[in-house]
Amino acid sequence: MSNNSHQTAREQSQLIFQNGLRLLQQGNSEEADKLFLEAHLLDTENIDALNLLGIRSYQKNELQNALNFLNSANHIAPNSAQTLSNLGLVHNALLDFQSALDCFDLAIASNPNIPEAHNNRGNALKGLNRNQEAVNAYQQALTLRPSYGEALSNQGVILLEEGNPEKAIALFEKAIEASPNLATAYNNLGNALTQLDAYEDAFRCFERALQINSRYLDACLNFGNSLKKAKQIGAAIDCYQHALKINPEHAKTFYLLGEIYYDTGDCDLAKTYYAKSLTLDPANLATQFALTIAQIPKVYKNEQELRGSRASFSNQLNHLKASSHQSSNSDKILNIVKRHPFYLAYQDENNEPLLSQYGTLCFKQALAIQDRLRDITQAPKSTGKIRIGIVSHFFCNHPVWHAITKGWVNHLNPDQFEINLFNTNGLEDTETELAKLKAASYINCTNSIERTAQTIIAQNLDLLLYPEIAMDTTSKALACLRLAPVQAVSWGHPETTGLETIDFYLSGQMLEPNDGQHFYSEQLIRLPNLGTYFENEFVRPITPNLAALGIDPSLPILLCAGSPSKYNPNDDSIFVEIAKRVGQCQFIFFNFDENLTAILKERLQASFAHAQLDANQFLRFIPFLKKEEFHGLMQKADLYLDTIGFSGFNTAMQAIAYGLPIITIEGTKMRGRLASAILNKIGLEDLVCQTNNGYINLAIELLQNRERLNAYRNKIAQSKAILFNDLEPIKALETFLIQQTRK
Repeated sequence: MSNNSHQTAREQSQLIFQNGLRLLQQGNSEEADKLFLEAHLLDTENIDALNLLGIRSYQKNELQNALNFLNSANHIAPNSAQTLSNLGLVHNALLDFQSALDCFDLAIASNPNIPEAHNNRGNALKGLNRNQEAVNAYQQALTLRPSYGEALSNQGVILLEEGNPEKAIALFEKAIEASPNLATAYNNLGNALTQLDAYEDAFRCFERALQINSRYLDACLNFGNSLKKAKQIGAAIDCYQHALKINPEHAKTFYLLGEIYYDTGDCDLAKTYYAKSLTLDPANLATQFALTIAQIPKVYKNEQELRGSRASFSNQLNHLKASSHQSSNSDKILNIVKRHPFYLAYQDENNEPLLSQYGTLCFKQALAIQDRLRDITQAPKSTGKIRIGIVSHFFCNHPVWHAITKGWVNHLNPDQFEINLFNTNGLEDTETELAKLKAASYINCTNSIERTAQTIIAQNLDLLLYPEIAMDTTSKALACLRLAPVQAVSWGHPETTGLETIDFYLSGQMLEPNDGQHFYSEQLIRLPNLGTYFENEFVRPITPNLAALGIDPSLPILLCAGSPSKYNPNDDSIFVEIAKRVGQCQFIFFNFDENLTAILKERLQASFAHAQLDANQFLRFIPFLKKEEFHGLMQKADLYLDTIGFSGFNTAMQAIAYGLPIITIEGTKMRGRLASAILNKIGLEDLVCQTNNGYINLAIELLQNRERLNAYRNKIAQSKAILFNDLEPIKALETFLIQQTRK
């Protein structure tokens, strides 16, 4: 080709490119893309055409095409800040943050005055978990352009992730003021407001983001997440389904549908959506772990489902062991290890082998995080006291606090022990204020699990105690790490953790069977008696409006206060048999989660119908009561029927405090022996049964023999004091802590 014709082709190419640019500005992107390609084919060295083809490919999520076009442009003109900046954008989208950072550094070296390059460099640094450097990069962008909405919004995201939603909100609002049509700022503001439970304001933000960009997938998904947190489950599902219309092949959307259906008790749909997500993103470990856990229903529809679920979980666990790889991304690792097969504990089996297999997988995933914690500077030990850390989500009015943690915090000897409390972003109330008064330090940690781990290691503790592991996801993730030389868990969730990072299990002598050790991966420590210091809290009872609750005070009232998960389908016949033989009586259950309660209710109704009884004559599902009203109901009740296989502790202690006789079965594992230990302690072994038939017969006898029932009430009144304010377990715990520190 002659120089003239080459010149003509170049000019023609540029002319076509300019026409494409005009069409793009008018919103006709499809025709514009055709012209950009035509311009490129006419002159393969047209940098403008290559750059715009790269950016358009990036916008259409055709990331490999984008890289090809932009790399060609960079090869032709190596030091173009614009090209390098665009390449960085694509590498960010590919989550290749180091390559992105390299591109932005070169772009800024070529031209330090492009605000977008500094802002996007901040995004790369954030992707590399270099948050402070990211904030500095955003600040550099704002120095160049003070009203740069995107940089303001990005700074806000880091504040939000660090647990500072109020400051983040101020930045998001500033970003919106600077750029009223910045959809990402509305999306981020919606996330911040969701964190503060300001749901209606959050919903309006997501709606505005979607008005600006109707195909804004993240805003649609976050809207769903916000609705889910606000317990608007149907609307949340609608949001996720709408997200599938935006992108029918988006793995994360199917994953979120799996999450919400598992949360609401629909195991079958959850498994279907998780499996679909894995067909689109087969290597996603979080979804693989989620699918494994989803084999265990929260509430069983029938006995067959109970039997089948255990085998399914075991099979899926074997598949997970065979296929899982080590993730290198911190967020992904933590999203995996914070998960726990919590509901396995509601199967009355030895779960240690399965939980240890699962725990090993979590431990291996967490090693990458552990490696990054090695260089944390630790505080010097100056007081001479043993430094104890307690990690919990529940330094507040909660059963775990009352049953376990409160006794530790209030009664461990302050002359010997320095107590440091780490609240994993849990609720704070008057109990929290009491805890703070007793502690050497109290930190309400952020949402960042890794930052919380750094904070704990920096305290240079001798021992770290977890009142429970599994109820709170942050505590579970932290427990997969070695943050202190000695780490122990107690029975807030009465099941082994299966984690090799947890050395000891703090239980009670009377809670454990003789062969209890083989149910634990940890070394079992049997503290004296019930193993805990429990205060008898004074509550002034108020009798609830029984008629409004559908309760007839003239008929026997049998209190069934367990969560739906605690009721095993194998034991449904107990209620049927008691109803059949006593005649008119009322089983009082509570409306926990609406969907989970519905599964239990339907199952019990079927059992009653099978025995040709009308369940509605016997079953009462009532709303949660205020504490004073619940205690008032216990005063009116005739019996407290303990759950079998997974016993109650706090409610059983409250029942005893009000003289309400408990009927229980002494289980083969600690979680099935909580109420029986309480009764054994006060000499009421007669109320502890060994079989379902014994349980049924005792309930019927007590309901039909008021004299004997009242005799038990009197016995409880005389002996209950020894259950409360027992310092013996605390003294034994102190001895154990001293011994471990000396080792």
